[in-house]
Amino acid sequence: MRSPLLFPLGAALLVVVAATLPVASRAEWVPVLDVNDLVIRQVGQFAVLVYGLAHRKDLAFAGVVRGQTENAVGGGTNYRLVVAAAKPGGDGSTTTAEYDCLVWGVPGSRADTWKLRRFRKIQS
Repeated sequence: MRSPLLFPLGAALLVVVAATLPVASRAEWVPVLDVNDLVIRQVGQFAVLVYGLAHRKDLAFAGVVRGQTENAVGGGTNYRLVVAAAKPGGDGSTTTAEYDCLVWGVPGSRADTWKLRRFRKIQS
């Protein structure tokens, strides 16, 4: 026969163990120090290319204005970038606008593993 105190003691032990487990640290956004870094530029180019293909927009990557990175939960890196992209006009002129984009990926991995999460024009 089991002791009636065994279950409450076991439950109390589980609560104590759970309370002492380390808390999952929240990832923090870190500013991109060099917007001309090869990886940062490639992420910006990827965002413009994928958006243009998916929405049939004729955009040309012009550069990364600013950005932040964050270690993603479960692996990989989140890139929150403001990119400049040029759009050709009908009269031969081009207009450049800034876009806020969010990209997830693993540097050094295949291109088909990357994801464009957000791409929207910043209204000026």
